[in-house]
Amino acid sequence: MAQGPAATSGSNAFYTQQYATAVELLAQQLVPKLVSACTPMTAVGKAATVVDQIDAIEADERTTLYDPIVFGTPVHNRPWVYPRFFDKALPFDSIEQMQMSANPQSQYVQALVAAINRKQDAEIIRAFFASRNMGENGTTADTFDTATYQVGVSVGGTTSGLNVEKLQAVLEIARSKEVDTMAEPLTIVISPKQERNMLNEIEATSSDFTAKMMLDRGTISGSGFMGFNWVISNFLTVDGSSYRQVPVFARGGMAFCTWDGGLKTTVSQREDLRGRPWQAYAEGNFGAVRRDAKKVYQILCSEA
Repeated sequence: MAQGPAATSGSNAFYTQQYATAVELLAQQLVPKLVSACTPMTAVGKAATVVDQIDAIEADERTTLYDPIVFGTPVHNRPWVYPRFFDKALPFDSIEQMQMSANPQSQYVQALVAAINRKQDAEIIRAFFASRNMGENGTTADTFDTATYQVGVSVGGTTSGLNVEKLQAVLEIARSKEVDTMAEPLTIVISPKQERNMLNEIEATSSDFTAKMMLDRGTISGSGFMGFNWVISNFLTVDGSSYRQVPVFARGGMAFCTWDGGLKTTVSQREDLRGRPWQAYAEGNFGAVRRDAKKVYQILCSEA
């Protein structure tokens, strides 16, 4: 004979469970931090030329009359950029909604957009120091020139973190290449560790208004310290010696290219699945490349 459910004695028989009706995202980077600091472009096809460039030429002095014209040989550059494709989908069934007492569709879309936005920053960071393709058909590889455009890890102190002397060194490199840092301010991308390095150094060595403002706010971001646009990122890479590779660049130094509208999202119902669940979907098609090698630099920093 079938038995009914066992009775529960005492007041705990009337205990209930209540579930939150609000859905929110955990702490994460929501917006791209580097896209706006690059030169934007759009493209179609499997590859795109960024710009056709002519390097500086030298004028000759005339010292005689009626002598033959001597033609110069300008150096032409043509960097190429290639698309990378990213996407992610999140399903949501009506049964899940009943069990959650909430509808997370909007937050799912926000989370997907944030995920693609982070990939945009990661692609730009990858392209800072990656080999790029050059030439008429993109068949010539051009690697990042560390001998010319890198500030060593021991500048300003043996195996040191970020410091003012390293910033001065990178400004010297930029200006030696005729980069007008007043017309085209440099952006520097640092990790929280480099920010701490700078705040510690500023606290110990400076008493001016800008330094006090940074210390009061607890961040160097947005300060314009030493003329840099400061961006904090948790996606910076390290080299083979585990030194942080800090990128510094002018807007004309990097190109960010989108294909087919860049980032797109849809929310649709899956008629091919049982229960006809909803699907939130996001995709991003984009690529980045060094646009002008003379406007991209690297600072090596120890985080020990």
